[in-house]
Amino acid sequence: MQQIADSIRHSISNNHLKSYVYSYPSKRSYKHLHNIGITEIWSTGDHGPVSIYIHIPFCRYRCTYCTLFLTTQHTEDIIQNYVDKICDQIKYYAKYAGTKTVVSVYFGGGTPTILNEKQFGQVFSSIQHGFLDIAPSAELCVEGSPDSMSEELLDFLKSQGVNRISMGIQTMDSAELKACGRPYPVSTTFSAVDNIRKRFGNFNLDLIYGLSGQTYESWDDSLRRIVSSGPMTISLYPAVGRPLTGIHKQQRLHPERYIDDQNKYAIYDSNVEFMQMNGYRQESFTRFTRLPENTSAYSQETSDFLGVPMIGIGAGARSYNGKYHYSFDYAVDLKEVGKAIEDYLNLEITEHSMVRYGIVLDAYEMRLRYFILNLTLNQISGTYYSSLFGRNLYSDFSEVIDALEAEECIQPPSKDKIRLTKKGYKYSNLVAHHLFSKHVKIMEERYVPR
Repeated sequence: MQQIADSIRHSISNNHLKSYVYSYPSKRSYKHLHNIGITEIWSTGDHGPVSIYIHIPFCRYRCTYCTLFLTTQHTEDIIQNYVDKICDQIKYYAKYAGTKTVVSVYFGGGTPTILNEKQFGQVFSSIQHGFLDIAPSAELCVEGSPDSMSEELLDFLKSQGVNRISMGIQTMDSAELKACGRPYPVSTTFSAVDNIRKRFGNFNLDLIYGLSGQTYESWDDSLRRIVSSGPMTISLYPAVGRPLTGIHKQQRLHPERYIDDQNKYAIYDSNVEFMQMNGYRQESFTRFTRLPENTSAYSQETSDFLGVPMIGIGAGARSYNGKYHYSFDYAVDLKEVGKAIEDYLNLEITEHSMVRYGIVLDAYEMRLRYFILNLTLNQISGTYYSSLFGRNLYSDFSEVIDALEAEECIQPPSKDKIRLTKKGYKYSNLVAHHLFSKHVKIMEERYVPR
């Protein structure tokens, strides 16, 4: 316990800031898989829940902070061929998992709203024909950017049952917008927000603090403008200079243009106070919502962290069911993305072709995954843990729980729940990185980006 506590305490005292943990283990820990097929992973025949994630890897531009698997080099033919392929993939999965209840569908990117109405309709039709049980409460969410949120497209998405929109705004300052690589005026953002608000009660807007040239004043202005527009959920991300991003290179060449991690945490503190004053409750390190207390602001992530299986569709999507986590070999290097998409378009969908890279978790890693991810969302439950693993949460993680309590990151465990404190929310993402297993850390260190 002392080693864990000392490690966490050292990182907190030095204001270390890590990239956002949205999965465990990450795809950087994946390796070649052999002799594992779709039948082994999915042919259970049960009617349990499942989520569907659809990766659209096309964008009109690449932002300076982005490490997503995407390309700006595409044609209408490539996009249509890609849509045809993801529909084929959906149809194939439906043979094995079509009896499951779909609890969420999420279009991520890239910029999914680069698709036109006919292409979206083609994908929704594939899902509806392959998966006959879509829960009435299912969250159907589409991501997009301000310059792709036309009224016609939004009307069509709503007609298809989409009930949540998530849009990356990042800043409301024209100079900052230009510096991060977005070639449209702030007025475009205002129009997009207005178009969304007229049609969807549940929508999320993203902002980033720590961009090039950003000041406390410009950040405060962006945040106030967005809050005044009334989104149900707002996600506030600190800019983290990850390798292979433009911002990472610029931070080294022109450090004077960027605030340090200590000041980002200071902005975080002011964000928490401001959001609470405006009626938002905190759901994670980044996310704030006005949805009711027991309603998730991002259903797919919440259910994913709780262990609901995920069917990943598209070149960069990950899938998992129980101990099996897998994907295609993905690329973030600009020179390799086009080849990876070409490989996907030429893929012959077979029993083994979709399970090329991944990791098979042992029992300990599966329990650790639950603890790490659900800690970040403040939803750890001893009863739920026992129902999943047939073990006692407090016995399995006694040292970690004691260390977090000693650091005042969690409240004293009571009534089956482990709850984050204000300090715990602030450092939950940092703590999550510290809890990664030695095996996963080694695999990540050995990962060579494609």
